[in-house]
Formats: sequence, structure tokens, C-alpha cells
Amino acid sequence: MMAWRLPKLLPNAWLLVLCLLGGCTSMSERGTLAQLQRVSLDLEDVRIEGGIERAMQSYQRFLEETPESAMTPEALRRLADLKLEREYGVLEMPTSTAASGAPAPSLSRPARAERLAGAAVTDDAPAGEQESMADFESRATQMDVTASVSTFEYEDELANQGAEQAIALYQQLLEQYPYYERNDQVLYQMTRAYDELGRTEDAVAVMDRIVAQYPRSRVIDEVQFRRGEYFFTRNRFLDAEEAYQAVVGIGPSSFYYEMARYKLGWTFYKQDMLEEGLDQFVALLDYKLQTGYDFDNPGSTVEQQRLDDTHRVISLSFSALGGPETIVAYFE
Repeated sequence: MMAWRLPKLLPNAWLLVLCLLGGCTSMSERGTLAQLQRVSLDLEDVRIEGGIERAMQSYQRFLEETPESAMTPEALRRLADLKLEREYGVLEMPTSTAASGAPAPSLSRPARAERLAGAAVTDDAPAGEQESMADFESRATQMDVTASVSTFEYEDELANQGAEQAIALYQQLLEQYPYYERNDQVLYQMTRAYDELGRTEDAVAVMDRIVAQYPRSRVIDEVQFRRGEYFFTRNRFLDAEEAYQAVVGIGPSSFYYEMARYKLGWTFYKQDMLEEGLDQFVALLDYKLQTGYDFDNPGSTVEQQRLDDTHRVISLSFSALGGPETIVAYFE
């Protein structure tokens, strides 16, 4: 069972704090501000088993016992989030679209992005001319974005119930509080719940809703990239092109920028739009140069493989366009 490190509070203190944070209008049954001053707090960190369960119970009691207030949708969201966290681990909401340094614990967005990017790279993957064209295209364009983003492998019925319960709470929140300021996060978490259940079509439908209703959401780049992957794997290249282009349009501040430009190039290549594809692949290499990337010392196997594949598809494109003469003409 997962454990949290939380400050120790005397009995009933958690409920009192939760009620105060919720802006309760009546404190007659749960204490007053004066009584709160007499609550003894020990701020030394201690390990509390079953922390998630306790927190869920507190939110549930808050929803059942407290009159509806501005904190009600927040409590609904947190309760649903905790149901997912209990079964599948923490999924951090990003604070910005900018690429961070080292990946954060659990599954931060950069860590998830690297997982998506590296899904196709294996130790025994054939390289260079040993691969057929079909095998090369399949490997070089594969990023496992439709699989669950969780690091936990749960397929039991109880875990599925947690995801189903979370989805029900998210749907209740969206119906009752359509103007709640964090509804884009609610929808984002719904996509995760559907992913955990293997309901890819439902997850994509929710992502479409995010794009339509919250185009400025802080998770819009990840959502668009995942949509692009969904469309690409189904040969819906026009839709994939639009989704990848949306991420490229955000620019380098998005962690998904390089992967989106790479896949946008492949989207054009698949449509026999070779020059348009070359524009994306060359722009990707230019960006790496401009940011000081050391091509002799790649940061990872994933990065090295993607660069090798980029050079190879560039070579194939020029060959298809007419050979060496087209290289000179293109760069002129």
C-alpha cells in the first residue's frame, strides 16, 4: 500500500483543516478559529500508512457533510485524482510547457515524453541498410502513445473499478460545474483513466474536446501530440499533420516540439510530399545545431537512433527526388 509523509495532527484535525480550506459557512459542529489555535501540531515528518485512503475518506466526508461551495468541484476533482493515484501511481500535472531539466519523480511530462519517444528503440533493432524499407518506416515512426502512461501494470478488476469511479466523478464535475476553471485538467485526467482501461477511442474523444474547448490549456501540446500519434497509426495523415503542426507552432518551449517536428516530417513523407518532409527534417537538424547539440556525443540511445533515422529518411527523400543534383538545388 502506498504511504504518504504528512504532518501529524491530533484527532479530527484533518477534517477541521479541510473544512477551513473549504470556506465552510458554519463551524458549530466542527470547531472554530479559536479552537484551531489550540490544535497542537507536530511538523516532524512521519510515515502514515494508508494516506491516500485517509485523504479520500476526508474528501468524501467533505462532499457529503458540507454545503455546496466554491470548493465542491475542487473536492470532486481531488477525490477522482486520488482514485487514479491509488491504482496507477502519481501523474503530475505540468506547471508549464517548457522542457524541464531532469525528469521529476513518478511520471512527469518529460519522463512520459521520453517513454513515448523511446518505445520503438530496442537493443536488437536492425540498423542502416540491413532493414527493409517497410521495417525501417515502421520502426522509425513508432512511438507507443496509445498504451497506458502508468508505470504500474494493473489489469485486475479492482484497479479498473478505480478508473471507472474516477471517470464517473469527472463526468459529474463537468456536468454540474461546466465553468470550473480547471476543467481542462479534469478532461486531461479523464484521458488517462480511459487509457488505463484500454478505451483508446474514448480517450481520443476527450482529447478532441480539450482541443476544441481549451486551446490554451497548459497540456495542449501533449494532447495534440497524442492525437497526432493516434491519427498517424491509422493512416489519417491529414489529421495527423494538423495535430503535429499545432505542437510545432507552439515552438521549442514545448517538450514535444522535436518529436512533433520529426513526426510531421514523416507525415509529409507518407503522403509523398517529399520536399515538405525535407523541410521538417532539415529544420529539426538545424534546431539541434542552434541549441548546441553535440552530434558526436548523443545524450541517449533514443536520441542517437532518432538522428540516424532522420539522416536516413533525408537521404531516401533526395534519392526519390532525383539524386545528388536535387541536394544542391534544394539547399540553393
